[in-house]
Amino acid sequence: MQRRILVLSSLSWLAATTLAAAPTVAQPVTPRPATRPAPAAAAPGPEGSPPLPGAAELPAGSEPPAGSEPPAGAEPPAGAEPPAGAEPPAGAEPPAGAEPPVGAPAEPAVTPQRSTEIWSASLSDSALGPPPAPAPDPDGALGGGSVPRGRRGAIGVETSSFTGGDNDVSGLAIALFARVPFAEHTFLDVRVPFGLAMDERTDAVLGNVMLGAHHVGRVGRTLWLTVGGAVGLATLSGQTHDHDSYEPVGASRAYWDLHEYFPSILPIHARLGAEAHVGPLIARAQIEPVLYIPLGRNDEYEVAIQHAAELQIGHGIGGGVRVQGMALVTFDNVDIRHAVARNLYVLALEPFLAMERKTAFVRTGLLLPFDEELGPPLDHTWGFHFTAGVRMD
Repeated sequence: MQRRILVLSSLSWLAATTLAAAPTVAQPVTPRPATRPAPAAAAPGPEGSPPLPGAAELPAGSEPPAGSEPPAGAEPPAGAEPPAGAEPPAGAEPPAGAEPPVGAPAEPAVTPQRSTEIWSASLSDSALGPPPAPAPDPDGALGGGSVPRGRRGAIGVETSSFTGGDNDVSGLAIALFARVPFAEHTFLDVRVPFGLAMDERTDAVLGNVMLGAHHVGRVGRTLWLTVGGAVGLATLSGQTHDHDSYEPVGASRAYWDLHEYFPSILPIHARLGAEAHVGPLIARAQIEPVLYIPLGRNDEYEVAIQHAAELQIGHGIGGGVRVQGMALVTFDNVDIRHAVARNLYVLALEPFLAMERKTAFVRTGLLLPFDEELGPPLDHTWGFHFTAGVRMD
């Protein structure tokens, strides 16, 4: 009888143990996302604290059946030892006071706040430092080759002198000029010409003041184009000045910019130029048509087309030669008395030396006209051309 009661008690205890372990075995295990580590399990609370969420409760003093695994995130009861060979779940921390297994690598703790501070400090201006300085311009131009030095803003003076070989006639042209930067690569132009004519007496004249603008545009890597124009003020009158007072002044430049010393007109001047740099060589070309609008007693419209080409060797200090021509298209019939009447073309050659610096420039040349009236060079007429000024940009 006692043996039968003992057997029934054992069967009752085994059934109760199986029913208590069944929910634990049947509960699905939800995997944690791989992108963020599983939160650390809390340390086991004191005896009598509520179990962790999702953990199955076992009767006091009972043990889980052999071969069963605890759910993810659950901790063994206080004082229980894990089965031999079992590995702790991912992200779980050992209980307080427990030592890591022998041979397990130690993972350094990274504080998120410290990592953010290091990242922000690495992108600060103090860490990046100042921007690198621009490389020097090998072409001698402003802004890494945007505008050649000879086309930059400037203020200066230009003079041309004329001496006759067979007589005592001579002339001196003096022009104050300014190229004022107005916008990117655009300049306002002002020219105020004066003149002195010396024959039997000395006469001083104020030429036609020119106001205009021009723009320098870059085409390709080493080519620049200049487009612009100007309108003159009729400040030189044929009624107040004799022809002897302005003819020698215009001849001192081989009649280049003749409209500045031609009386009783309103000149309209168009400009088109090009400049190319090829190593140490600088090539320039320009063509500039001018319309002479008559004023006062002058009734004839005149057209002149001045053009030139020059070749220079050297950027900072250099030299070269300039060939210029004046095509006086309509000057076969001129109402104003002038030496250029019926002279339809004037050719001149000018060897020159030039020095270009960042803040100043100087250029000097010997003007040699090849013309029936002014030439031949160094026999009948010759002129001395000089230009100097300072930069404004």
